[in-house]
Order: sequence, then structure tokens, then C-alpha cells
Amino acid sequence: MLEKVKERLVSLGITLTNEPSSTDGFLLSFAVKKVKDHINNQTNLDAIPQGLESVSIDMAVGEFLFAKKSMGLLDVSSLNFSSAVKKLQDGDTTVEYAVEAKYSPEQKFESFIMYLQHNEIDFVKYRVLTW
Repeated sequence: MLEKVKERLVSLGITLTNEPSSTDGFLLSFAVKKVKDHINNQTNLDAIPQGLESVSIDMAVGEFLFAKKSMGLLDVSSLNFSSAVKKLQDGDTTVEYAVEAKYSPEQKFESFIMYLQHNEIDFVKYRVLTW
């Protein structure tokens, strides 16, 4: 899953530091572990189901970007949101990027992170009852 998260970040235009001992390496590993644990705890399964693979990758990307931004290690103004869609809806999460300058890059970035982090509605199909 870690390699797929890296590929997704690169596809979004995020440059990563290649050294495993770097901050990026630690934050990526931590984000992947956190998402795996969260999904496993919510579904009561030992492994992430195939149907939640893309959701888990996006959630890990969202966790990674949120952590980097929170730590001041990510310059949001350098990210390009100009080619983003006008409106995107996934479940009860809606992301709307306006072409006009009324939304700051930071507001667009925060909406994108909320979209990436999903919500538990995606897990409902995979939940297992435990006693």
C-alpha cells in the first residue's frame, strides 16, 4: 500500500523526499499504518478488503498532506488547483473548486483533504460483527 500511496502523491504533483529516514518517509509510513488500523478497527477485519483499497490509499494521502500542512512543511500556495473540477461529490462529502479567485489555495486544499479522508460510510459494507 505504501508504494501506491507514493504513486498517488506523485500523480497529484507532490514531490517526496526519497530517503526512508526523512520526515516524508516517517509521515508516509505513519499515515499508512494509521489508516490500516482505522479501517481494521471499524470493520473488525484483519486485512483491508479489496473494495476499500482505493479508499485507504486516498485516506493515507489525506493524512499525509494534513500532517505536512499542520507541521508547516507544505506550501499550499505552490499547489495548482486551476484544473480542478467545479463540483465533486462522494457520499455526503462535496468538493467544489471555483475558477474565480474567491477561494484561496488554502481553502481549496482543505476541501481536497476532506474529500481524500472520506468517512466511515465506505466501511459499512465490510463491517463484521464481533462478540
